[in-house]
Amino acid sequence: MAALLCAVLVLSPGVATPPSQVHIAVDDAGTAGQFGSRLPLALTFHDRMGTAVFARLSEPLAVDQRTPAGEYRAGDVAYVASEQSIVVFLSDGSAVPAQGLVLVGHTTNGLDDLAGCVRDCPIDLLAATD
Repeated sequence: MAALLCAVLVLSPGVATPPSQVHIAVDDAGTAGQFGSRLPLALTFHDRMGTAVFARLSEPLAVDQRTPAGEYRAGDVAYVASEQSIVVFLSDGSAVPAQGLVLVGHTTNGLDDLAGCVRDCPIDLLAATD
């Protein structure tokens, strides 16, 4: 009976764990500046085939006239206007959506927490401090 009780306690929901925190360094201008002004921001991320995690913003960002990014590095943070989403890349690459990406920053820590995300991962995005 004690073993069964112990197993029930382990499987039953307990105290909710706080969301992981990811710090992002952002530029002050354009789309990146708009994104930075919204930090801190609590979002729910989802995996995209192990190369990136995405989270939808509640309100769109205005896209400036910068040339969309053609390549990205692990830790880069970009905005996809067509999906109204923030994407954090987990690996280096060059394949981009047809509508392009607008780079808005780069993670300074917390990328490992995002790498373990599969579905419905609550993450607090914070502005990196110098």
